[in-house]
Amino acid sequence: MQHSTAHEFLDRLVGDAGDCPGPVRQLAAAVTTVCTEPLAGDLTTASGLTDRVAVLARVRAVLDAEVGRSVALAEHLDVLPHRPVTFLQRHGQWSAPAASAVLTAARFCDRHPAVGDLWRQGRVATEVVATLARGLRPLTSSTRDDVVAAVWEELPQMSVAAVRVLVSRTLDLLHPEDRARHEQDDWDRRCLVATRHGGMTMITADLPMVEGDAVMAALDALAESLRVAGDLHTAGQRRADALITLVNRAAAHDDVPATSGGLPVGTTITVSLTEADRVASGEHRQPVLDLGSALQSDTDPAGLATTGPMSGAPVTLGDAALRFALCAGSRTGVLVDRHRSSSTPIADALTHTRLEPLAVGRSQRLATAAQRTAMALRDGGCVLCGRPPAECQTHHLTAWQDGGVSDIDNMVLLCWSHHREVDLNRWEIRRNPDPGGSPWLVERTARHRWRHRTSWVA
Repeated sequence: MQHSTAHEFLDRLVGDAGDCPGPVRQLAAAVTTVCTEPLAGDLTTASGLTDRVAVLARVRAVLDAEVGRSVALAEHLDVLPHRPVTFLQRHGQWSAPAASAVLTAARFCDRHPAVGDLWRQGRVATEVVATLARGLRPLTSSTRDDVVAAVWEELPQMSVAAVRVLVSRTLDLLHPEDRARHEQDDWDRRCLVATRHGGMTMITADLPMVEGDAVMAALDALAESLRVAGDLHTAGQRRADALITLVNRAAAHDDVPATSGGLPVGTTITVSLTEADRVASGEHRQPVLDLGSALQSDTDPAGLATTGPMSGAPVTLGDAALRFALCAGSRTGVLVDRHRSSSTPIADALTHTRLEPLAVGRSQRLATAAQRTAMALRDGGCVLCGRPPAECQTHHLTAWQDGGVSDIDNMVLLCWSHHREVDLNRWEIRRNPDPGGSPWLVERTARHRWRHRTSWVA
C-alpha cells in the first residue's frame, strides 16, 4: 500500500487517543505495517504463510490479555466513562460476549497469576481462561486455588470443550449430591414442540442427555440403513427420513393409540375425485380465470388435516405430495364426486378398496373409527364452534334411547361444551336440504324449549 494509506490506517487505530502511551502507539504502528504490507501465497511461500497465521493467532491472545489487564485496572480506578463491556463495544466494536470473556479472564488471572502468564504469553486462548473461570465460580476461593494449581500446566493443551469436561468432572467429584439434582432438573426441563412454517413442520426437542443420546443413536443407525450410494442426501435429511420411518413402523404395527376423541392418529388428505384424477394422469393445474366459478367447483387442491396437537385448518398440498399419498396412502370412498359417472383411474381403484361401513344401525351405540373419520372429513370439527375433530364427541340427532341409529346421517361432531348445550335443547341441528350448502343447519332454540335435566344423554 502507499504511505498515505498506511498513515490513514494508523490514524484510525489511534483515533482521538491523544494521551496514548508511546509503546502502545508504537505497537499500533507495527500492526499497521503488518496489515498494510502486500500478502500473497504460493507453493514457495506456503511455510511462511502458515507460520504467519500461527504467530498472529498467538498475538491475538496476547493482545486480548493486555486489553483485559488494562481495562480491569481502569475499572478498579473508576476512570472509564462507561461499564467495561459497554466501553469495549463502543470503542472497539466488540461483541458483548467477546468483551465479557476478556473481562472474566482478566479478573480470574488477577487472582491466579500462573494462568495469567500463560495467557499473556499467547499459550492459552481467551475463551479457555474465561470458560475455566466461569466453571469454577460455584467453588470457594481456596478450592479454586487447589483446582488451578492442579491443572494450570495442562491448560495450553486443552480446548474449550476439554475445559468444560474438566470443570464438570471437578464439580461432580467435589459435590456428588448436585449431580442427582441436576439430572432431575434436566428431566423436568424435557419438552418437544412443533410449529408450522410455510409448508414445513419444525420439531424442536430438549431431552436429557441419556435419553437424547439414545434417540440420536437410534435415528443415526436407522438413517445409515437408509443410505443408498449416490443419493446425495445430507446427514440431516437422513435423520428426518429415519424419524418418519420410525413413526410409520409404529403405525403399521398398531402401536400408536387413538386420540382421546376416538379418532385414529394420523393425517388425512381430502381430495375430490376430479382433482385426484388430474394428478394421477399427470395433468398440470391450470391458472384460475374465473374465480367465482372456481370457488364453487369441486376441483379444490388437496387438503391435509391431522388429528392431535397440530389439528386445525387444512393445509393445501402440492401435486408431488398428493401423488405420493395416492400411491402409498389408504383410500376411503367418503365423498363422492356427483359430476362424474364414467370410469376413471381413481374411481376404479376405490371400487377395489375395502370400504368400512358408515351405518351400523342399532348394532352398537358408539361411533366406529371409520365413522369418526368420515364425520371429521364432513363436519371439519364441532359444527357449532369448529373445535378440531380430535377434541369432539359424537352426538345422535335422534337420541339412542329414542330409537336413534348409529349412522353418520344421524350423528354430528360436537365439542364437550356444545354437546352439553345441544343435549339441553339450547341448539337445534337438522339436515340442510340444500345439497350445495353445508351439511347441517344450526339454530338457537327459544328459551322456553330449553331442558333442565342434567342427566340427559344423547
